[in-house]
Amino acid sequence: MAAPLTLHVTLTVGEHTVEVGDLTLAPGEQLRPALAALFRSAADAFEITGQEGGEDGTP
Repeated sequence: MAAPLTLHVTLTVGEHTVEVGDLTLAPGEQLRPALAALFRSAADAFEITGQEGGEDGTP
């Protein structure tokens, strides 16, 4: 049986890069739904912190 695969995920937009987290895929698990769930979780965490816009206050 194959071992799970863990990938470190970062997101780069323009000049800004953030670490999103680690994505672990079980053997046979599809990447697209797993990535969608990871980014939904990251978006929820971002909303909880109340952050909005860049460091200079721009949206």
